[in-house]
Amino acid sequence: MGLWKMGKYIGTHNCEMDTFNRNHFNLDVDLISLQLVPHIEAVITYKIKKCITSIHQEYRCTITKRKAYLGRKRAFEIVYGDWDKSFASLPKYMAALKHFNPGTVVEWKLEQSAGRPEYIFRYVFWAFKPAINGFVHCHLVIFIDGTHVYENFAICANESEKAWMLFLNHLKQHVVKQRSGICLVSDQHDSILSSIEHLLEWKESYAYQRYCVRHMKANFKKKYPNKDLHYLMRMAVTDH
Repeated sequence: MGLWKMGKYIGTHNCEMDTFNRNHFNLDVDLISLQLVPHIEAVITYKIKKCITSIHQEYRCTITKRKAYLGRKRAFEIVYGDWDKSFASLPKYMAALKHFNPGTVVEWKLEQSAGRPEYIFRYVFWAFKPAINGFVHCHLVIFIDGTHVYENFAICANESEKAWMLFLNHLKQHVVKQRSGICLVSDQHDSILSSIEHLLEWKESYAYQRYCVRHMKANFKKKYPNKDLHYLMRMAVTDH
């Protein structure tokens, strides 16, 4: 029978940690999501490419785009909750807005499928009472685009012509009201332009649609990557 003895070696550690390969079973969606949580908390629009880079820096492994997508999705749910719970809490949230901000307007759009008892959420519009009152004292200029609509006045299932028509109708009814001569500034999104064409109250002389210079400049820079042209473009749009 042989003898053995446990000892202790004090020296520089020179063992290399095994790297994960792309399909390593331990590098699953749960592990990826935990690594991405701090990034999602800092930047809600954290890109898939950056997710892949973060995991590579931590584990020296390049994961697939699908794994990055699923990991980011899971991380988003950890930080902000899942979509079902968010939509379930939306009616309570809107009720709280109306309760603590008397005069606030909330308009819902729900649809019911044939033969099914539940309703499908499509759209909600809200306008705070102070914003409604304050608009009376503002210049007759309204800026709209997809991002700003979702953040300030409405949430909808998609940026369609129908959704924009609902939004513009409610904006006219509850905020603009009887005021005319409104300058409506937007990008060149087809759904926005088409909805304006179908709504009499947003046509001249009730309202005037104009294009957003910021969007025009961004599109110009993409098509013509030349600094001198960019300068001339900036001078042209700021000259008036």
